[in-house]
Amino acid sequence: MANDNNSPATRLSRRQMLAMSGAAGAAAFAGCSGDTPEEGTGTGVGTGALEGGGEGSGSTSEDESGNGLVDQSLTVPGRYVPTDLQWNSYAPSHYAQQGGKVVFDPFLRNNRKTGELIPYLFQDWSVDGKTLTVNIRENDTWHNGDPVTAEDVVTKFRIDEIFGYAVSDYIDDVVAADETTVEYTMASDYRESVIMTTLSQSWLDTPTSRYGKFVERYDPEMSDEELTQLQSDIQDYQPSEPIGSGPFKYESADQQVLKLAKVEDHASADQINFPYYEVEYMSSNQQQWAAMKNLSGLDATTTTFFPKRIRESLPDAVQEYRIPSHNGYSIAFNHDDEDFGKRNVRRAIAHIIDQNRIATLVDDTKAAVKVPIGVGSFHSDTWDRHLGNNKNIYSSYTNKEKATKLLESEGYEKRSGTWHKPNGDKFAFDIPVPAGWSDFVSMSRIVSQMLTDFGIEATNKNVENTTFFGQHWGSSNFKIAPWFWNNSGQTDPFFTQSWILNSGTVKTNLNYPQEPKAPPMGEPDGEPQTVDIVSKLQQLGTSSDEKKINQLVQEVGWVINQSLPIYPIVEKQSQGFWNTNEWNVPEKGSEEQYVQFHYYWWPRVGAATAREQ
Repeated sequence: MANDNNSPATRLSRRQMLAMSGAAGAAAFAGCSGDTPEEGTGTGVGTGALEGGGEGSGSTSEDESGNGLVDQSLTVPGRYVPTDLQWNSYAPSHYAQQGGKVVFDPFLRNNRKTGELIPYLFQDWSVDGKTLTVNIRENDTWHNGDPVTAEDVVTKFRIDEIFGYAVSDYIDDVVAADETTVEYTMASDYRESVIMTTLSQSWLDTPTSRYGKFVERYDPEMSDEELTQLQSDIQDYQPSEPIGSGPFKYESADQQVLKLAKVEDHASADQINFPYYEVEYMSSNQQQWAAMKNLSGLDATTTTFFPKRIRESLPDAVQEYRIPSHNGYSIAFNHDDEDFGKRNVRRAIAHIIDQNRIATLVDDTKAAVKVPIGVGSFHSDTWDRHLGNNKNIYSSYTNKEKATKLLESEGYEKRSGTWHKPNGDKFAFDIPVPAGWSDFVSMSRIVSQMLTDFGIEATNKNVENTTFFGQHWGSSNFKIAPWFWNNSGQTDPFFTQSWILNSGTVKTNLNYPQEPKAPPMGEPDGEPQTVDIVSKLQQLGTSSDEKKINQLVQEVGWVINQSLPIYPIVEKQSQGFWNTNEWNVPEKGSEEQYVQFHYYWWPRVGAATAREQ
């Protein structure tokens, strides 16, 4: 068993701290105006990229690939003017996100419903103790003709390590055993599903021929100043054209369209029956809604939210797909705060907020988090599958009378309809919300009204993104604030519960203690005791015994449920829309539906193909 310093549950490295305090940290959410960030944002698994140059040479066929098709290109929306795009995802902004998902290849994918691992660039693998051996797909080439090798995979890891990304918390070292074999040394003896799910978030987008110069400068023992400079130099490297190894290569970009051409010798080429992939610049959600409504300009969407009123106006030819996100809106507490550092006050707030009503009022893509335990989906009701006969011991937080008793137990008093703190001051506070996150704004407004109706003067305060992250979130200058309850981007209990209890967000921004306290299991009003949560999470990540895993999930879930590091309120669903007049797509409920994200994965596996005329 690895010691605490090697656990991803506890390690917020100086590399992460430096990156968070630099340009990348400041800009991490600066581009999210108008959209609430997608799950997985800021979880520490990067994608990297390339420099400019027009060096691509992957073979394409303009004359043969598109003959007889209704549509010659799959068109998806993008948020930036194509000529302003750059191809380094470690850089603060304007990364070609949508194009990058087909220009570069993922290591592997996973099914978010079944947990199945799906080989892709990583063809097969084996785990022996702390050693993970991976064989990559043979005969792959970069678009400039260079072979894709195991050394490129090593380079990818080193760049992630420089920034302290999450994958480097699970892996201590990596070497290229030969041209197509990679050997990882894990930080602990993680079970296969844990380490491979971690790697499923990575993309091969840092060829050694381009990024090797940065890796050569890296030394784990380098000073903070040297490390910050290296991170800055990587972020400043912003090429206008990529060299990838994916199924499409860069062809052109103008003010409106990024055009990518099919690479005929790619491993997925036989699954793709159309010659082009295009990213159309659309600066607002409204443009995307109109395009799908009019069946003009878009073939598929990416992650944009479509409210119910818009969905009801779409033509029958538009097919909607939804995937439970295992993530959504929550209330985050500042555990250093004089009020919300008290467990009973947090529990009282949870009892006051009616999660079922919020889910009903906001949108039918939201489901109430019935019991906050950090596992499963509340759309598919898989949340209780690990709990067995114990699910009734967990608090659902729906009792306002209990809220009154909890506040009174901490010395709070209600006078003339208004709650006062033990020192006599009114119990009043602001709830800062990024103004561009429309669904968060709506839900925070409802939360503040519920608290006010109860006698707590809570004020919803919409602020600019820069203000939120600079004056509230980043500096922990808040009492409570809206946030996500599972930004791990994964669905396995190990990842979701680790994020809620021990992520950098929870430890650094929310000041949650390293050793939390919770009452004995099954005794919510019992005396809180210190819990060695690190040890439990380490066991959860390494055990292969299903009975032991379930036991640990229940124990860790109890700590979440009773200490409330963060209060999950609703779970959202990811949405995807396709124009079926021009595209063949899977039936709803098919296995392909649960592999994210449709707009770049389905073409690779032949699940989305252009219709023939």
